[in-house]
Amino acid sequence: MVQTKNKNVKTIQKVIILVIILAGFVFAVSFSTLYAQTHIIEGTACSCTLPIPLLIPTFSSLGIFVGSLVYYLLFPRIEESKGGEILNLFLDFLEPDEKFILEKILENGGKITQSRLSSQFGKVKVFRILENLRKRGIIEKEAHGKTNIVKLTEKFNKLLS
Repeated sequence: MVQTKNKNVKTIQKVIILVIILAGFVFAVSFSTLYAQTHIIEGTACSCTLPIPLLIPTFSSLGIFVGSLVYYLLFPRIEESKGGEILNLFLDFLEPDEKFILEKILENGGKITQSRLSSQFGKVKVFRILENLRKRGIIEKEAHGKTNIVKLTEKFNKLLS
């Protein structure tokens, strides 16, 4: 809950920064347009302090910079939402019990002991579900004392984490 709250605060801070940057860019372009228009109407377009032909490449470059900055600040948010969509799509193809066990594995960072799962669902049921997931290459088991550590295979760990 605290982690989600921190993410929301950081997201709000990024959005505020983006709005300030975009507002500053729009103000600068508007001001320079007014500046250029005033000098054109007065007939002093060539003798003004800042040459008008220099304004176009300057603000084009500044626009590319602002666009890149906005993309850079929003990109992690876009990737995060794609990852969540992939996870939900994948989990929809599983049986409810398999889905629940995979969610438990993901909640524990991709690893959990089989005995912990068995205490929640029952030994036989967990064994059958885990064997089914193992045969399909979704999880793998490693001996760990009297129990097993159940973890996602490397390819599914990259996909789902």
